Amino acid sequence: MKIMPFSFCGTFLWFMTFFVFLALTSCRPHVPPTDKPAPHSNPAISPQELSQPPVPVLTPTNKPSSPNPSEAADPIGDVLSADLTPGETASRLLSLLASTPADDKSFLVQIAGNYCPDEEYWRLLPLLLDRSQPEDVRDELMRDILRRSDSVRLRPLYRLALDPSHPLSTEAREYLFSYLQDVPENDFAALGKAVDKSEKENR
Repeated sequence: MKIMPFSFCGTFLWFMTFFVFLALTSCRPHVPPTDKPAPHSNPAISPQELSQPPVPVLTPTNKPSSPNPSEAADPIGDVLSADLTPGETASRLLSLLASTPADDKSFLVQIAGNYCPDEEYWRLLPLLLDRSQPEDVRDELMRDILRRSDSVRLRPLYRLALDPSHPLSTEAREYLFSYLQDVPENDFAALGKAVDKSEKENR
């Protein structure tokens, strides 16, 4: 009967220890589980992108500029700027006649005539006597020779007057008979003598 109190006390101590343990465990703060960040991964690359080489970026380059019309070839200007005598300039200009457009031929002849001195008219004479020249060129050649001195113009005009097949023949004949008033009309022999006399007087 004396053992009972001891057993009761031991049992009581066991229960007290159990309840204290429960109290301690229930008082711990609850820590919610945290989500770990997902590991960073590179975006997927398609097989097409892996098989194709990267396209290089092209930088624009300067396109070759078209020639300026003002800088285009100017053969007449080249002749006029060359170191030549007036007579040489005239001959050089006349050498361009064949390659000059038809609409510009008479203008070229006009420039050549302005440069050609009277004492070097032989440079222009073959062109004046050429029957095949276009009308505007012939007209310019006639204007040129009529402004020259008697020592230059009378002989070429006489040659034109004697050539009825030349387009300028009639104009040359009318001019000579009008200018040399002492010569009878249509007397070409007398006309020739008058031309010879004028040349001697003007030498």
